Amino acid sequence: MKFLLFILLGFVTLQAKPFEDELKSYLLSKLGSYEKFEYQVIQKPKGFKRMEINNEKSFRLVKNYAYVPVKIYDEKNNVSAALLTVRVKLYKTVFVTAQKISAGENLFATMFERKLEDIASLDGNLVGEQDLSLYRSKVLVKEGTVLTKELVELIPVINKGEKVIVHAGKNGVDVTIDAVTRQDGCPGDIINVQANNKIFKAKVIDKYNLTLVE
Repeated sequence: MKFLLFILLGFVTLQAKPFEDELKSYLLSKLGSYEKFEYQVIQKPKGFKRMEINNEKSFRLVKNYAYVPVKIYDEKNNVSAALLTVRVKLYKTVFVTAQKISAGENLFATMFERKLEDIASLDGNLVGEQDLSLYRSKVLVKEGTVLTKELVELIPVINKGEKVIVHAGKNGVDVTIDAVTRQDGCPGDIINVQANNKIFKAKVIDKYNLTLVE
């Protein structure tokens, strides 16, 4: 169930109540993917008699600021386009570290808590519902940090210095070469391998097999 908390301060006009309702509905249509959001109008046009949402223009969201397109009408009912600046808090349930995690450390579910957090100003892309044990930390992560994709990487299935088989056949003929990896790699990665004192590039299939790229 989604919750919506509205905070509207310093915004009083003769038609305040109807516009408040219109603004609430508009923001809900734009921000409804969040579990909860809060907002506060911090800048509005001046010298108008009436204002309404301008659905002909685009809504913009830049971190914790939303820019709502509006039409404003003066005493003579002349119309102009303007923007309403709204500060927002956007909440989602995310993984938050319950302890410090060292760079290169494998992740486990016990290292995290699931919390409802304001992510409006968050840098990076959230890690969704997935098996955290497939990942390790790229960098040192402090306790209380919201987990993003930029902080983690898949745990390699192949590590540098391991012996592997590189498949280099064509036209249905499988030619194999014994090689040693020069880099870590996950399935789909292209890494350097060494065979016969030469360096080649190969694509990781699984822990033991790669296909020759060049």
